[in-house]
Amino acid sequence: MDYKSLLNSSQILPVEDTQGAVLVLAGAGSGKTRVLTYRIAHLIEKNGVDPRNILAITFTNKAAGEMRERILDVTGRSGMLISTFHSLCAKILRNDISKLGDFTSNFSIYDDEDSKKVIARILKAKEIDDNKEYKKLIRWHISNAKNNAMGAKEYAVRLKGEPEGELIADVYSRYEKELRENNALDFDDLLYKTLLLFATNKDVLDKYQERFQYIHVDEFQDTNKIQYTLVRMLANKYGNIFVVGDDDQSIYGWRWADSSNISKFSQHFPDCRIYKLEQNYRSTKRILDVANKIIANNSQRMDKTLWTQGDEGVKVVYKSCYDEKYEADYVLEQICNLIKYNDYEYKDFAILVRASALTRSFEEKLALYNYPYKIIGGNKFFERKEVKDFLAYLKFIANPNDSESILRVINVPKRGIGESAVQKLIEACAESRVSLMQGILNIEDMPLTSVVKNKIKAFSNVVFALKEKSGMPLSDYIDYVNTLVDFASQYNPKDEEDKNRLDNIDDYITSVKEYCKDNSDSSLDEYLQSVSLVTDTDQPIDNCITLATVHGVKGLEYKCCFIVGLEEGLFPSIRDGDDNVQEERRIMYVAVTRARERLYLTNAQSRYRYGRREYGMASRFLKEGGFIVEPERKQQASIGSILGELNGNFSEYREVESKSAGERYDRMRDMKNLMKSYVKTPAFAKSAPQAAPQSKDVSIFKVGMNVEHTRFGKGKIIAITGENAKIEFSVLGVKTFNMRLAPIKPTE
Repeated sequence: MDYKSLLNSSQILPVEDTQGAVLVLAGAGSGKTRVLTYRIAHLIEKNGVDPRNILAITFTNKAAGEMRERILDVTGRSGMLISTFHSLCAKILRNDISKLGDFTSNFSIYDDEDSKKVIARILKAKEIDDNKEYKKLIRWHISNAKNNAMGAKEYAVRLKGEPEGELIADVYSRYEKELRENNALDFDDLLYKTLLLFATNKDVLDKYQERFQYIHVDEFQDTNKIQYTLVRMLANKYGNIFVVGDDDQSIYGWRWADSSNISKFSQHFPDCRIYKLEQNYRSTKRILDVANKIIANNSQRMDKTLWTQGDEGVKVVYKSCYDEKYEADYVLEQICNLIKYNDYEYKDFAILVRASALTRSFEEKLALYNYPYKIIGGNKFFERKEVKDFLAYLKFIANPNDSESILRVINVPKRGIGESAVQKLIEACAESRVSLMQGILNIEDMPLTSVVKNKIKAFSNVVFALKEKSGMPLSDYIDYVNTLVDFASQYNPKDEEDKNRLDNIDDYITSVKEYCKDNSDSSLDEYLQSVSLVTDTDQPIDNCITLATVHGVKGLEYKCCFIVGLEEGLFPSIRDGDDNVQEERRIMYVAVTRARERLYLTNAQSRYRYGRREYGMASRFLKEGGFIVEPERKQQASIGSILGELNGNFSEYREVESKSAGERYDRMRDMKNLMKSYVKTPAFAKSAPQAAPQSKDVSIFKVGMNVEHTRFGKGKIIAITGENAKIEFSVLGVKTFNMRLAPIKPTE
């Protein structure tokens, strides 16, 4: 095995250091998986270690499978255990959990939904309303207790004096009792019960210490307190522990990951050797320069600086846009240019957001311009539960026979209408030969008990009110629906997941109002038809643009990355405390280091949020990365910069608009139009199977011209501003397109 020719000098050192404790600080793109693979291969091939005595722990089943395949390819040997923490603990518990006394080896494993149902039953038995906020709070506390190795009694002591502390402690105790009675463990139990097993049964711990004489942990920065404790206990006999991590990429604090485990490692293993992998094999020098400048502002980190022997690369581009629409158009315009001039493919691009609520404006533009895309780190915007719930109300108002939409939201938000009551309503409607909607609106006349009628009445009153006001202008009606239904009552704004859902609802309302601006006389039916057309995509996923949260692309890389929404309050998000800001900076570092060849950073000077247009401040990470973020109010754009933009030379061009950016855009567009005869308009994306935007001279488009879109069919141009045109389609309504990007051509 000639691994030395495949590794650099910094990588060879930890591969050959096989005895005792070793900590490898592996920067992004530094080849840590290769080091892990060859170290295990070295133990087997050079040191003669039995594969059965080797343990490697990763954080995903996919990573474990890939490592297993690599080692098999290199050594031709199998037998070592390569596993996630939870899988490892499940295996241990299947063999020895009976020693704890309360469980047998055929225990069930409850997922998060199962756990929530148990908590809901306990609350119901205590005659406490089915309150989602209570359930989520209690589930968090139970998980927090187990991840800190605390049983119900111990945690009750910690909760003394806390709001709802007695309730949480009592539910935790009952929850544990029900799991014991059902011979079931939740996911947190897999770690917690293994720790208890080791702590109370020395013979069991001895058995696994003897088996796993060489222990490896990948992504060590993502370990929590209990995971690290388990690793230390296993390594306590032989002391051969090898951990690889990067504290700069610790971005899972909300899952109890503790980046300080890296700094504690040398305290717990005083004789450990520390190696740094700083040579990056992924990104250009200019991209790494931005990453290093940003992360250097974190004080709670072990010093390391990424470097590369690769190319300098093109400049990192920062673009400040007037609003979120210009931001989306700008990003897609760069993608068009790079496909045309640099032979990139759709799969080479990733658009990265801090929170999933920011994807909607990009999804809409991607659909309008017929770009193939996929979402990582969440569902597509109109497939998210809270958005589908809102749409369901509109659908059954527009179509009273839409029983599926009615059933979806009859108990959303919670009204105490359970499955039993719904089934009785359905049977009563069938018996009376009326539709579900008719039965709800005439609930007092239905053959049902008074108890069921009273439950349905709450929903019936909402439906009556919505039908009565359905003639309102759509822009006003959407606000009325939101207020009457009170979607926000389901969510806790202090919870990060719930806050994202609230933001999605707000952004959905924004999307309706944007539609209404161009379609002021549109009916509810026409609007719903428009939504169906825009969201009905059937695009290939093998060659498409990635639209993702930063957390969703951890471990992935792309030739070209666009980090968007770089505004204070968005990225970094609004979270108090220096620790939280440092984690936000690590998230930014992870985002930057996903890029291999080109990196674009964008923000919007104004963004429509919470029913009004808000003007935001540029993210602090831009200044930290070496960019000038103050608006250039006095300096006008030079002819050279305009020529540079017209010719697609975006990698060398940076523009920051002032708050009067709308006027500046118009001025620049006028200048461009005057220069049409002197400057060749660039051709954009190549023709592709996914119907990429075609090369065109936008000057050919005129008001009143009939045009055809590859997806939405025939339409008519009703207004033109610069390169943007408003086009009215018979079924889609009025939409605004950048004509250089849109797959639109004139028709006879």
